[in-house]
Amino acid sequence: MQFDGQLFLGIDVGTGGVRALAVTQTGAVAARAVVPFGAEVPAARPDRHEQPPEAWWRAVGRAVSALVEDLDAAAISPRRLAAVSVDGTSGTLVALDRAGKALRPAIMYNDPRGGAEAEQINAAAEDFCRKLGYRFKSSFALAKIAWLRGREPKTFRRAAGFVHQADYVLGRLTGQADVSDYSNALKTGYDLVDECWPKWIDGLLPVAGRLPRVVAPATVVGSVCAAAARHTGLSEGLPVVAGATDGTAACLASGLRRPGDYNTTLGTTLVFKGLSRQICRHPDGLIYCHKLPGGLWLPGAASNTGGEWISSWFADAELPAMDAAAAARLPSQCVAYPLVGAGERFPVLSETLPGFLVPEVDERLDRYAACLQGVALLERLCYQVLDEAIGSRGGEVFSTGGGSRSDVWMQCRADVTGRVLHRPECGESAFGAAVLAAAGTLHNGLDEAIRQMVRPQRSFVPDPRRAADYDRLFDRFLGELRKRGHL
Repeated sequence: MQFDGQLFLGIDVGTGGVRALAVTQTGAVAARAVVPFGAEVPAARPDRHEQPPEAWWRAVGRAVSALVEDLDAAAISPRRLAAVSVDGTSGTLVALDRAGKALRPAIMYNDPRGGAEAEQINAAAEDFCRKLGYRFKSSFALAKIAWLRGREPKTFRRAAGFVHQADYVLGRLTGQADVSDYSNALKTGYDLVDECWPKWIDGLLPVAGRLPRVVAPATVVGSVCAAAARHTGLSEGLPVVAGATDGTAACLASGLRRPGDYNTTLGTTLVFKGLSRQICRHPDGLIYCHKLPGGLWLPGAASNTGGEWISSWFADAELPAMDAAAAARLPSQCVAYPLVGAGERFPVLSETLPGFLVPEVDERLDRYAACLQGVALLERLCYQVLDEAIGSRGGEVFSTGGGSRSDVWMQCRADVTGRVLHRPECGESAFGAAVLAAAGTLHNGLDEAIRQMVRPQRSFVPDPRRAADYDRLFDRFLGELRKRGHL
């Protein structure tokens, strides 16, 4: 395949490894590389999840070097790479010394420590929480900083800077580990409305001068330094562009760009991000907003329900065959809420909400079809809650995640929600990071970069012949939630 024009490098640093994509200015993937962390990164424990940041950097070096070699092998000059950007997990914390080296393993986003500290922060920052519309949790980086202060005071005192996973990699690329973007900085308490670090943070935690400078995603923050060029095979002086969290990057890769539309990632869980012209708040704090350049906001939330039920209840199934067989059993007269464990985050907040299947059925394929439909019924309710917060109605959905690969499930979701669903050609976070790299250098901002680079692979339109059936099933679904006291 012929790849013309400039190339943009997106690097996704995830929980299990690094993905790198070289993407053309029109959105074609010219090369890719995937490098798992392997044994040098310990597995998560129920009470602890830490990773050595140096392992991220080594994996970045291997992934980017492999990508550069693949470009060479395809007779594509790596010098056509015009910019690089990085995304990473949201809320992961790295404490750095004055030389920019990690003082200890990074505390990952899903590390449970910091819950008590998060509640102390919420008590001290009530006005701020009302202003931004969210409350701090153990997954937030600021709660992890507070935990370090109380449990590892020597490390806290020695730390010259506190950064996030993507910031750390950007710092290794540029040689200056002192900048973040306001997508990653949200969970450290950055004020997205006034675009500053709020004074109350330093009153609570003495971190003045130790939090990074914050810029908008897609801002050029430096260039690849000599050491990084040797490590990765990139050209010294290549522009480095501020990235975002992995969720925000995946949202951009989905093609979302019109206010009122949604990106929904259907993986183990069900994650929502909408696009709005104003910050959105929920009275129960169920929604929080990321911010994009140009004054647009990404109100979002996440349900514990998603695809986890597949790996838990149908681990041995041939899923394409199950999908094909289940299609003939939709609509299902069984109303399901396919939660694997008790407890939900959105569209209701409950530590005890159980899943249900009404009426119970024994036949395996019937259960499978009901669960496919049940996720879609839940998704419909989620859009209603988000629409009310955003002040919109009926927006289209740009769907990513493993669940979006199922045509049967995509069509079911379109039919149940009454919304058009689009599946992008490449919905990876690394692709979104490449979009940010292009938005900050070649294209005239993020909107143009998305229009030029992101294309739907397939769209799914609601079948009007099924609308009445799904309206009745949705009413039954709401009735079951009310019966259980959750609506």
